[in-house]
Amino acid sequence: MNPTFNLEKQIQGYVSQLADETDAFHKSASFKEYLDTMAKFWHYSYRNQLLIHIQNKEASYVAGFKKWNEMGRKIKAGSKAIKILAPCTKKVVKKDPNGEEKETAFTYFFPVSVFDVSQTDGKELPKINVEVEGDSLKGLLDKLLGFCKSRNIEVEFKELGVNGLYGYSRGGKIAVDSKQSVNSQVNTLIHEIAHELTHYSEGGKKFSKEEKEIQAEATTYVVTKALDSENKSSAYLVLYTDDKNKIIENLEVISKTAKEILEQLNDGVFQQNS
Repeated sequence: MNPTFNLEKQIQGYVSQLADETDAFHKSASFKEYLDTMAKFWHYSYRNQLLIHIQNKEASYVAGFKKWNEMGRKIKAGSKAIKILAPCTKKVVKKDPNGEEKETAFTYFFPVSVFDVSQTDGKELPKINVEVEGDSLKGLLDKLLGFCKSRNIEVEFKELGVNGLYGYSRGGKIAVDSKQSVNSQVNTLIHEIAHELTHYSEGGKKFSKEEKEIQAEATTYVVTKALDSENKSSAYLVLYTDDKNKIIENLEVISKTAKEILEQLNDGVFQQNS
């Protein structure tokens, strides 16, 4: 590669390309159909995510009997229900010490039955594929693990439960879903490394959750593009932003983080013009 290769210019081109791809995906009929369907699913609380994971570690999307019927799917015979907790609010009229009646609302929780999509048959559900298949990037995964070790970032591979959780970072520690393909793990690890490098400093705290996800996944897109590897970023980012300008607005952070990763992975092959 030409030693005067302008990495900054290449990164700008990749970010612009990502913004266009994300914008096009957002306007597609398939994405609108996906949103319509996902809006019908049970919104998990953290407590219910744990309950689902304990009862069915392979669960991905759950809903009640009636909701599955509305979406054109039937519960398979003999399927064991997953028990979660649903809130119920009641209003009670009581007299205060002065004898005046006052209405008080209180919330309690009761168990309800839901079923995972794997326990149903029927109409196919629309989905956005944010996984990258295959195991051809084992060498790159090893390099990324070496990068993490050099920065004192611990990486753990483990099963991460339901709801599309592929990985997370906690400031000095990254977890990656062990069930993913190697190539998907590469994408996830780059994403979490971007969080580690950018969002655990005083300066990183100022960004919103949406900005952090845009920065991390756009960094993943740039790094995988520069290394000629497959990525999922336009599909993933459409879930966080419907405005391609928001991706461009984060260019400075994306560029800095992507260069930091690429320059170490490539042992200085990528160089800027002065």
